Formats: sequence, C-alpha cells, structure tokens
Amino acid sequence: MFTASKTFRYLASVLALCFIPVGSSEEPFWGFANLTSGNEGCPEGYTLVGSQCLMFITFAQESHSGARQVCHSASGELLAITTPSQFVEVVNHIYAYGYDGRHFWLDGSDAQAEGSWVTSSGDPVPRGTPFWAAFQDFQEPNNSEGNEHCLEIGAQEYYYMNDVPCSKENNFICQYKNQKQEDSPETHSAEVLQAPETEESSGQCPTFYVEVGGLCLMFLTWEELTWHEAQQSCGDFSDLLAITDAEVLRAVYLYLHQENIAAHSFWLGGSDSTEGHWVYTTGESVPMGTPFWGLYRGGSSVQEPQGGNGENCLMISTRGSHYFRDVACSSRLNPLCVYQG
Repeated sequence: MFTASKTFRYLASVLALCFIPVGSSEEPFWGFANLTSGNEGCPEGYTLVGSQCLMFITFAQESHSGARQVCHSASGELLAITTPSQFVEVVNHIYAYGYDGRHFWLDGSDAQAEGSWVTSSGDPVPRGTPFWAAFQDFQEPNNSEGNEHCLEIGAQEYYYMNDVPCSKENNFICQYKNQKQEDSPETHSAEVLQAPETEESSGQCPTFYVEVGGLCLMFLTWEELTWHEAQQSCGDFSDLLAITDAEVLRAVYLYLHQENIAAHSFWLGGSDSTEGHWVYTTGESVPMGTPFWGLYRGGSSVQEPQGGNGENCLMISTRGSHYFRDVACSSRLNPLCVYQG
C-alpha cells in the first residue's frame, strides 16, 4: 500500500522524470527515464533484456505487494523468471549496468500454500539449481524466519533466488505485461524433475551414454577417481564434460534427480592450473559467477571458487546442490563424460 509520504515521493519522481506536453493525446505513462529508455520495440520506460521488455526500479523500494502495484501502473507485472537463459540475461544486466548491491523483487510467492511457489498468473516457480541460492549444507527456499513467502534476488546471495518476508522493502523489476511469453519446458510443473530431450540427438548416443541437454553423457557412478584418472577413464572419444550453458547445467541437475543419482558428486573438465584462470580441457573458459558457482557461508556469504592453490579442479557436488565448486584434484569423485566422437 502507498502511504502519503510514499505517494508524494512517487509524484515527485514522476514530475521530475516524465513530461507530457499540454494537448497531447498520449496517455500518461510512468517514465523512469533515469533508469531505462524505450528501445528495440519496448514501451517508454522499458529496455530490452534478451527478448523481454524490463524496467529496473532502482530509485524506490516497496513491499512485494507495493512493487506489484507500481508495475501494474506501468502496464507491467513483476518479472517472472522461468528459464536458465532468461536468468543469465537478467543477472548479467544487473552487473553490466551497475545495479549490483541491490535487492530486487520477482514475481513469486508461496503465501497460499507453504512450499508451493507460484507466480501471480499461477505458473510454478522453477525450483533447485541453477535458480535458488545453495550453500554446502542447504538450498533456498528455507523459510528461516517462518514468514518468508515472497521471492527476491539480491546482492547478499549473489542474485540467486531467495525467500524473504513479503513486507521487506526492495527495488524491483517489472516486465511489460502485454509481451507474449515464450513457452518454457518447465512451465507446466516446476516440481516435475524431468530433463528435456532434443529431437535431433534423442536415441543417437552410444551404449552407456544418455542424451541430456542435447549432449551424449555418461555418468560413471560405479567409479570414484582423481580428476586426472577421471579424464583418462572417459576414453579416446570422450572427455570430462565442459558446461558453458546454464541450460545444460539445469538439464544435468534434473537428470540426476530423475534417475535418483543426486547423491553422487561428479568431476567436470575444468581446472585452474594457473591460479584463478579457470579453463576446460577443451580450451573453453569456465563461466564464472551466477548462475554457475555455488555459495559458501563463513562469516558471510561468499561465492566459489574459494579454495586457492589447494583446490584446482572443478566438480558439481551433492553437498551444494550440484553447483560448480573447486576441490583438490586428488579427491575421488565420479567422472561425468561427454561423447565427442
């Protein structure tokens, strides 16, 4: 709800930012010109991020319901994130435009039924990796205060999703509501953990390999090897998996749960033999930051990699919800191989 002081603040902002000439036939519109400007087919006040028209409200903070009201007044709704690619675009935009350090409301709540996260339109909010913050001992949402029923992404948890009280006052992200939403493979149920297949590669993988995320992968759950041993175990026509796309990370995560092998930790093909310079055996750079690397809670939340010279190889660990983590190359984990033949 808007209080009198907030109403005055919003009016002052609009008067300063939005001017419609006398006699104009145009409808008044929230013109947050200090944040974004209409471009690439987006309405005034919105900017194109990926394929979506978004408005990042950084000069005002509201409760979750108050944020929705403001978005409605701008012909929008709080942003609903449903795919890993969309999530990457939003997080990258936050950092690229200097919005880091802030917390933003998203469209999502479990206020109607504890643990059942849905958007305002009733669609499920995707759960697990690579969306929600995960530490080595737990993954959000955890309802730690007993009243955490609304969805935010914020600096404290490196812009991973987190549940917080709906009364908290945050910045927020609006999406132009008349924009047609692209279908998401997880739209129908975020709780059904099923890795998507692609028509091109389904059924075309060699024996012991399975199609996951458009790749032929072999999960060697019967062997625990060092990183160098794991690389050799993949054989002449395979290598340890290099994940450079958040969609692939999601597909792997879903497959691990679908096949009941999520209790295993797996080697990936990344290392930083030159400290801090993470590369795959393919020569590709290992993507850094959100939504790939997990979090570690010491005195405060920090993001992996944190192992320094003693942890130079890349894994996805069952402790930490299969986000990227650095570990000693002498550790013994299951190999995750990708067919390259």
